[in-house]
Amino acid sequence: MDARRERKAALDRLEACCRAAALAEPIVIDLRVVAEEVLTNVAKYAFAPDTPPALELRVAFAERAATLEFRDRGRPFDPLAAPAPDLDLPPEDRPLGGLGLALVRALVDEARYEREGTANVLRLVKRLTPQ
Repeated sequence: MDARRERKAALDRLEACCRAAALAEPIVIDLRVVAEEVLTNVAKYAFAPDTPPALELRVAFAERAATLEFRDRGRPFDPLAAPAPDLDLPPEDRPLGGLGLALVRALVDEARYEREGTANVLRLVKRLTPQ
């Protein structure tokens, strides 16, 4: 199976888990968008060319939150340290990239990155109820 089909299958499984946990539709969509962005970035940037990307996605549901944990053994990269894009600049004056990470940050309530040995670990938490 190629990387795109694997990514789509993983996103479909995530969505099915979210629906089985009876999450509200807007939360299901937000979590799928977040996961798609992270999976795509890891596949594109974490590994050397011609190296198949390998990533593990763990999902946990608690009473008030859903947690997505992404683990990969790619190049060390803290996506939370990347500066937010200046959205006040006209698009033609902005550097390329960074919008997906800004979207991820906007759709989750908590985000943490750690380098655990040779693994990048990104934990994203979405509250299921307003605070």
